[in-house]
This record gives sequence, structure tokens and C-alpha cells, in this order.
Amino acid sequence: MITAQTDKEKLVALYDKTKAMSKLAELYKKLVEAEEKYRFRLSHFRGVAHESASGELASSELKVREDFVRSLRAEISELEKRLGVATKLSPHFP
Repeated sequence: MITAQTDKEKLVALYDKTKAMSKLAELYKKLVEAEEKYRFRLSHFRGVAHESASGELASSELKVREDFVRSLRAEISELEKRLGVATKLSPHFP
């Protein structure tokens, strides 16, 4: 049994792929910004001094930024696989 795609189904599929590609571009922009912020914080992080509230806050913020970057990279990777697009992500972070 051969099923023929109607023009409407083809348009819907094309629209979905276009929408996913624009989301992928948006995620790449967010990733660049998030990595810049993470690297800036990492370059100014000097560790956690004993019983230092500001050091612990800086450490927590650094971990949150790192997790955000990792989640963006995972979402991008998943979307790239779904679309069948070659990855632009470097294999190493940070």
C-alpha cells in the first residue's frame, strides 16, 4: 500500500522543519551568550574562601551557569539529530 502525501501534509512538514531550524538558530545565539558569561565568571572565580558567603554565592552562580550551558548544548544536540543536521558544537566544554 503506497500512501501519497497531500500538498497540505507537505506544507505542514516544511513549516515544522522551518520552525525547528529557526529554533536551532535561536538556541545557538543563546549558547554563545551563555558561554561568554560562563567564561567571564570562571576567569574571575578564585575559589571559595572558608566561611565566605560571597565566595559560596559566586560558586553557586558558576555552577548554575555551567548547568545552563550544558542543558542548551543537550537541547541543541537533540534538535540537530532530529533534523539530521551536522553539529556545530565543539566536543569539549569547558
